Amino acid sequence: MEIDNVYIVMNDRMKWAFIIDKDEFVRLSLNKMLKKYGFEVEEMEDFSQLEGREKDVKGGMVVADVEIEVLEKWLSLLKKWSDRFILVSPLVTDELTLRLKKMGVHHIIRKPVDPRILRRVIRDISSPDGVKASSSGKKRGGFPIQSERR
Repeated sequence: MEIDNVYIVMNDRMKWAFIIDKDEFVRLSLNKMLKKYGFEVEEMEDFSQLEGREKDVKGGMVVADVEIEVLEKWLSLLKKWSDRFILVSPLVTDELTLRLKKMGVHHIIRKPVDPRILRRVIRDISSPDGVKASSSGKKRGGFPIQSERR
């Protein structure tokens, strides 16, 4: 299967992507995808390491697999960056999705992460900020976010 390349037009500043996940293989995989999409990537142990990185997150994104209790603990940061936050989880239920949306989490991707879905979410996140994600190669049409698939 061929995957279109996505390049982030950066407006002369670096775009950061922060990965928070306990699984080293998942971090490696996400790191590779996000670098391919033009991001400077940093892997983190937990949310506390995002403190003081407000500018970087505001211009980039956070991709994390964390428990809901962790999200609740860091709700103040999450609310600031909800439009820049992608939750990845092996278990996405309607109940969980509803609870997360009430907390301000709007981007949810089921694990294992499909690069096409991640690309779509990056486009959704990038567009409101005036940052354009352009694709090269053959157009494939839209892909629904996995939590919306039935």
